[in-house]
Parts: sequence; structure tokens; C-alpha cells
Amino acid sequence: NGRFAYTYDGDINKDGVTLDLLYIPQNASELNFADYTSSGVTFTAQQQREAFEKFVNNSKQLSDAKGGYVERNSGILPWYHRFDVRLLQDIFANIGKRRNTLQFSVDILNFGNMINSDWGVRQELNTGSQFNYALLKVADVNASGVPTFNMTSITNTEGVRVLPETPYRNWFNISNTWSMQIGLRYIF
Repeated sequence: NGRFAYTYDGDINKDGVTLDLLYIPQNASELNFADYTSSGVTFTAQQQREAFEKFVNNSKQLSDAKGGYVERNSGILPWYHRFDVRLLQDIFANIGKRRNTLQFSVDILNFGNMINSDWGVRQELNTGSQFNYALLKVADVNASGVPTFNMTSITNTEGVRVLPETPYRNWFNISNTWSMQIGLRYIF
């Protein structure tokens, strides 16, 4: 479905280019976090540290990168399984020298979703980006050059601001649900 890069939110190395690749420490305690409030919800430094550790452990690409930088475009969106089914039935009769056909059709789009609501559902990055996941934002840099971070926060399906545990969310679109259409065609 696509690849994306784990990055910082902003220009951490001050080279004038954003989308700097994310460094993953061996342990989240090596990072400095600062309390911050987003949409009326305050996240403490400790909550962010625990959420960051959980997020890293939930991602093979991030946990494999501990002690180094994440490889560019190492994030892979989950595979999207979707298949459609079409049933056709022809009823024909010869009238004079011509063959006349009445064709009935039933199309079931996203058939797997009709069987199981968890199937045929496309996922996207929960931050809204198509190409990068900015997990950490630089809140401050002290005189020694040591940064303090804020972990990105997202709005969950209940509309509450939370710290993410995974980079994915279901893509809310009509194509994620099954649908059916019935057709009738006269061929002469």
C-alpha cells in the first residue's frame, strides 16, 4: 500500500530541511520530554515517555532501529485486502433471426467486508500525512544542544486527544464498506 518515513516534526539538525530521520534510543529514558497541552488534554513527560516506549515496541521497524536512526521509508502501510464479486445470468430467446438476451447482474463491492467487518478496511497514517510519521516534535534545545521533545498526539475515534500506540488508523471512506448493485441489461 505504500511506504513512509519516521521523522521528527521540524528541523532537528538545523540544516534548513525538515523531515529529518528519527533517532531511536535504546531506552526512552534517554530522551527528555516536556509536559504539554493539546486540545485541552495535558500530557506529562512521564506519559509521553511510556507512550513512546510502547509505540516503539509496537513497531518492528522502530524496535529494530534502537540505538540508531530509522531507515528512510522503512515504514510500510498494512496490506489492503479487497475483492469484488460479480454474478451474471443471461436469459435469451431467438426472435426471428435475432438473438435477444436479458442479462441480470449482481455486483458486491468489497465482498470480504460483507463477510467480516474487519476485512477490506484500508488503513492510513493517523497523523494525516501520506509520506512521513513525525513522532517527536522538538519543544526546546538547551544551551548544551540537548533537545526536549513532545510526542505527537492524535484524536481517537471517540474524539479524544491521546498519545498514539501505533501509526495507523482506519481510513474512513465509503470504499471501506461493502455495497451491492443490481443490474439489468437488454442485448439485441
